[in-house]
Amino acid sequence: MQYQSFLSKRYLKRRWAPWAATLAVALGVFSLLSVLAVMEGFKVEMKERIRGSLSHLVVEGIATRQLVGEDSLLDAARTTPGVEAASPFIETLAIYRSAVLDYCILRGVDPSSEAEVSDFDLYLLSEEEIEQLLADPYMMLPEDRAPPDAARVVEVFSLERRRQLLRSRLRGDDVGFVEEAPPQGLVVGIESLRSGRLAIGDTVQLSSYSPVTFEPRIGKFIIVGAFQSGVYEQDQRWAYSDIRALQQVLDLWDEDAQDMGISGIALRLTDYSQAEEVKQRLYLEISRRMDLPASDEGSIPWRSMEINTWESQRDNLLQAVEIEKRIIAAMMLLIVAFAAAMIFLILMLLVIEKSRDLGVLRALGATRGGVIQLVLTQGMILCISGAVLGLIGGWILTENINEAHDAIYRATGMRLFPPDIYYLERIPAVLRWQDMVLVCAPTLIFGFLGSLFPALWAGRRDPIRALHHE
Repeated sequence: MQYQSFLSKRYLKRRWAPWAATLAVALGVFSLLSVLAVMEGFKVEMKERIRGSLSHLVVEGIATRQLVGEDSLLDAARTTPGVEAASPFIETLAIYRSAVLDYCILRGVDPSSEAEVSDFDLYLLSEEEIEQLLADPYMMLPEDRAPPDAARVVEVFSLERRRQLLRSRLRGDDVGFVEEAPPQGLVVGIESLRSGRLAIGDTVQLSSYSPVTFEPRIGKFIIVGAFQSGVYEQDQRWAYSDIRALQQVLDLWDEDAQDMGISGIALRLTDYSQAEEVKQRLYLEISRRMDLPASDEGSIPWRSMEINTWESQRDNLLQAVEIEKRIIAAMMLLIVAFAAAMIFLILMLLVIEKSRDLGVLRALGATRGGVIQLVLTQGMILCISGAVLGLIGGWILTENINEAHDAIYRATGMRLFPPDIYYLERIPAVLRWQDMVLVCAPTLIFGFLGSLFPALWAGRRDPIRALHHE
């Protein structure tokens, strides 16, 4: 064993002060790694949840104007290379009246094709799951739940489902009314049920306006199901209905085109990485069909429209998350820099205190480089030990962060990650090797720089003066 390693370990074992710097480094690495993991998890989870609710591409009218020529639009989309599935939708803001007055984002979808373009069938809850989630306000569905079934989307909006719920609410002579005209179905977010504002089987009155006549429109709906996307805002404010029922309620008949209007077309792509190419091809195909004469079956009535990816629709939110991640990372690096400063001060004091020992080493034949290596080795041992401890601690926390949060909540009743503020029900954490490198590299660089100056100073000291001083 070289004398540098032997003496470094001996000096460090006999004193506790240098290990305070190690703890500071460990705390800095632990904090920075944990924050980066949570921010990365938040970004990944938000992307996944938003993409699952929206779809890869969306063709929609500009300035909330409706589109017409639904069949031709769907045909143009489905025949465009790179498009796997397409489904029409309507989206509007509505006010509902039940026990209370509140608002929601009302989305009309085609039950037979919505599951092909989004994860709505995955988010749709069974009656047993709804009961479990209502019994435990903070429960999340397990990942190994039953696989999604597109037929459930059709079933939940079916006439039989609406009649069944009304029969359970009505008695006597009123049951005959159920067979004739049950209200249209409405699927709401699980947070709407948890808040007590709504319940399965409730009949609600929805008020909105017609984008064609700009007159207020009112419709009656019955709550037939619930969904849980994992995004709190969506689970609280979104509601789904059958697109055909919503077209009638909102009076979307377009006299010029002699057709019912829609808000847009949602598309799922075979390869999302080719979204820009598919977007251009689809735009050219729709433009070509708009130039066809109205008598042509494949023509599309001219309307101003735009084609967007789901990322461009939520670009502000995603960019804000990325910027916040960078700002927090820069602030957390200050902790690591502080730890490096502690290493610097401790090594400087060590060099001053051990001047006689260093002079003896030089007198016995140790070179300047050997003395520099001795001090530098001590500093790097402190830095590397702290980095390893911080990495282990950060990994343990990110793997068990929700369990730790639940334990704190049960003990104190305080939620550190309220979903109404952070949108998500659970704390997401994704630990990437890139983030580990991003954390460890500056830590080792700061530690090296913090050790280098004391090491150079120790190597340049005159051994004769050091011995004479002692």
